[in-house]
Amino acid sequence: MIIERMVKVGVLVLLIIAIASVPAVAKSNLINGYQEINATKLKTIMDESDPLVVFPLSSIEFNDLHIAGSVNIPLHALNEQLPTDKERTLVFYCLGMKCTASWRAAEKAVKFGYSNVFAFRAGLPAWVAAGYPTVSTVKLPKVDVEKISTDKLYGMVEGDDDIVVLDVCLKRDAEKFWIDSPKRIHIPLDELEARINEIPKDKKIAVICLKGKRSPTAIRYLTAKGFTDLLSIKGGMQQWILEGKPVKTKSS
Repeated sequence: MIIERMVKVGVLVLLIIAIASVPAVAKSNLINGYQEINATKLKTIMDESDPLVVFPLSSIEFNDLHIAGSVNIPLHALNEQLPTDKERTLVFYCLGMKCTASWRAAEKAVKFGYSNVFAFRAGLPAWVAAGYPTVSTVKLPKVDVEKISTDKLYGMVEGDDDIVVLDVCLKRDAEKFWIDSPKRIHIPLDELEARINEIPKDKKIAVICLKGKRSPTAIRYLTAKGFTDLLSIKGGMQQWILEGKPVKTKSS
């Protein structure tokens, strides 16, 4: 049983690494069909031409802060909302090197037949650090986010705590592994605005994402909407799995 458990954990760790890392071939501009660029290159492209610069995460994050001149098209809507001109220059960015949405979106665009695709993987943090222009349309409140460990969350899930585990992972990730509990509800962050009424205000809400980076944003948004008892899970699902805590997987 111990060996079987170790094997399962090992498989899940490899799955996390595959999701959280760019494939080695992505370093080749030719193999994957898109190029990686830095902030300076993106600024030059925007100054000298008319690219479509796309933030492929939630409108909540986009409205809080985005590159001036960029648009918001979530990953799941790319096929419907990208321009019909397959030669249009497309640049995708998100929340930094650990954020997977920029290169995932670029890969999708290439598969859809676009021929001039770029990924700005350093993303918004690098753009801000360079002093380039940004826009905030709906600024989220500053909140002291209470963070708890996966050990504490596990105790709450297994115990009698009257909590809701709000999983805000991207649909693609949440369909691969999740906490198998009736206390869990899955609302991707890019659907949170539309589905906020599904979340009870009279319970403690423990928000979990893939790596613990996006759950604080969800908490800031929920705070603005009147939720008060909110927790963020440190390390997210990645930490939960690395510690060998039980999950349901697509194959199990």
